[in-house]
Amino acid sequence: MQAINARKQFAANFSVISNSVLVILKLIVGLMSGAVSIIAEAIHSGIDLVAAVIAKYSVVKSAEPADERHHFGHGKVESVSALIEGLLIFFAAYLIIHEAYEKFIHGVKIDIIGAGIGIMLLSTAANYFISRYLFKVAKETKSDALDADAWHLKTDVYTSLGVFAALILIHFLKGRVPHVEYLDPLIAIVTAIWISFAAFQITKDAILNLVDTRISEEEEAVVKTAILENSDTFVDFHKLRSRRAGPYTYIDLHLVVSRDLRVDAAHKLTHHIEEDIKKFLRNTDIMFHLEPCNSKCKCCRMKCTKR
Repeated sequence: MQAINARKQFAANFSVISNSVLVILKLIVGLMSGAVSIIAEAIHSGIDLVAAVIAKYSVVKSAEPADERHHFGHGKVESVSALIEGLLIFFAAYLIIHEAYEKFIHGVKIDIIGAGIGIMLLSTAANYFISRYLFKVAKETKSDALDADAWHLKTDVYTSLGVFAALILIHFLKGRVPHVEYLDPLIAIVTAIWISFAAFQITKDAILNLVDTRISEEEEAVVKTAILENSDTFVDFHKLRSRRAGPYTYIDLHLVVSRDLRVDAAHKLTHHIEEDIKKFLRNTDIMFHLEPCNSKCKCCRMKCTKR
């Protein structure tokens, strides 16, 4: 578990550093050129930076063990972090649309396009590789915060690429095509709409985790398979329930066993099933409710009664 937490913290720190550099570069070039699309990207990256800082805090906090006030640990801090990040992206979209609208009203003037093209190309490449890395770590560690951070950067890849394409067109068509500069705020608005979709997905997933939505059907199938591999040691199981809190998964179920099964044998049985489940789902806590079989068979077919 310590290795997983260390990996999550390294990924979060890496995201903070990379976002800080990109924000500074985009802001400088955006202000020098007057390109609202670059300024919009600077705002977008600024929100990404805030999100990365939040993610960094949340992965550290979620790794703290259970305490007197939080008996189930701090895993949901990551879901709260993801929710905040989603709302921040919505706010960034609003700021971008507002700035683009001002440009439409008061006119567009863009200088030093070459520097803008360069910084957008750098941003696209950097965020592509960093987002892929964050998605990989998020999936392996089941981190909502890193997943939301990765989504931030993934949207930045497409929006930066769009701004890059717009600046290329403006550079070559300026003076030849009337009002071509208006591509700049238009691309900024498209950027805002695009990142709003990502914000919706992040916010939705965070809320689902906060309200204790069950784990995915694929994961539940894995759990059932692990339980049924031990079907010769119990009679039946039912009332399987699950929920997720950040990187942690909680499962409880009713396990029907022979009424003759001794307490120590029942404990050994549940421990064995739990270990089988954890082979497929790490960071999982399983609670068993044992029930005696109601059948009045003369001879129990379960092997567990022989232990």
